Amino acid sequence: MPVALCALIAAPMPAFAGAWTAKKGSAYNKFAINTFDSSASFGPEQEGFEEFTDLNFTYYGEYGITDDLTLFGSAALKRLTRTDFGNEVTNEGFGDVDLGLRYNFYNDDFVLSGQFLFKAPYLYDEDADLPLGNGQEDYEFRLLFGKSLGKLGYFGAEAGYRFRAGDPVDEFRYLIEYGFDVTDNVYLRAKLDGTLNAQSGNNLIDTQSANPALPLAFDLGKLEATAGWKINEDFVGEFTVTSNLYGDNTLRGTNFQFAVVYSF
Repeated sequence: MPVALCALIAAPMPAFAGAWTAKKGSAYNKFAINTFDSSASFGPEQEGFEEFTDLNFTYYGEYGITDDLTLFGSAALKRLTRTDFGNEVTNEGFGDVDLGLRYNFYNDDFVLSGQFLFKAPYLYDEDADLPLGNGQEDYEFRLLFGKSLGKLGYFGAEAGYRFRAGDPVDEFRYLIEYGFDVTDNVYLRAKLDGTLNAQSGNNLIDTQSANPALPLAFDLGKLEATAGWKINEDFVGEFTVTSNLYGDNTLRGTNFQFAVVYSF
């Protein structure tokens, strides 16, 4: 399988599919089960906080409008649980929905694309005891670079800025990834996916949120490792481990993902 196509098929949530765009009329569908658990934070701990879990089923899809323009989107059905002072609060339902477009500017010895994303927070109650989202619209612009390394795999790098409406602080986003085929049917991928809050000054604002995964301002670096198996021309199976590696004012913890990808 060509390395560029491998980069598209192997792409995870929420970092999307790298700089490559889908061919006109082709589609990519990823169905994933995620489980995240945390009992500690980077930075100050909220008093009485014991544990937070997020079990969710996520769909991510892409469709090639033209060879150079790809429509993409994602949605997640969540079950959140938070325990404080021995008291447990849960909430279930759909979280934020992401919709976006990726346009390829250049595709020769390397790939360069631009991407716009809109986060729609309309499917949940932001005032719930344990909200499924922060209730704010986000608008993100991102520049994406990709380079095929032949038999050595591929390399990708991304940089973006996310405008967050309301109280949440705007963010700088960055990502570095590398992937390669181990055999004709097995591939590996690693990613460093980062968020840096855009607030001026050295101190983050006080963000005592009912959902500890949704502070108004935070820094976070996640290290993601994926192993994939190409079942046939249309289906791929993946297992991904993502660890919150460093940050400030956000949760520590590890996410485990099992996914099936169908593409045509």
